[in-house]
Amino acid sequence: MHVIWDNLNTHRAQAVWDDFNARHGERFEFHFTPLHASWVNQIELLFGIYARRVLRHASHTSTQHLRQRTEAFLAQRNARPKPFRWTFAGFELQTGEPKWFAKHARTPRPSPRR
Repeated sequence: MHVIWDNLNTHRAQAVWDDFNARHGERFEFHFTPLHASWVNQIELLFGIYARRVLRHASHTSTQHLRQRTEAFLAQRNARPKPFRWTFAGFELQTGEPKWFAKHARTPRPSPRR
């Protein structure tokens, strides 16, 4: 079984997952997205829409029925594409802080007026 993890730091405890895998007959292969894979957010948005519109409260009679519904969903999305409006500030590799944070952290705040 292939498990794809996002870049959450708790998923990086390799010893824990090696032990888990050993207890389950080495059936799992773990894949990790790159640490700075901000593009994954857009994929997660699409899967969220798919889950709400195709999977939630659904009763599929077979894998073929699920495949048909999935293909119909994708055909409908592709017929009227709407790009996601998404931005990313970026992270410094050394600190993990957003780029805008480092710049604004050094900016003195105006003193309150009395």
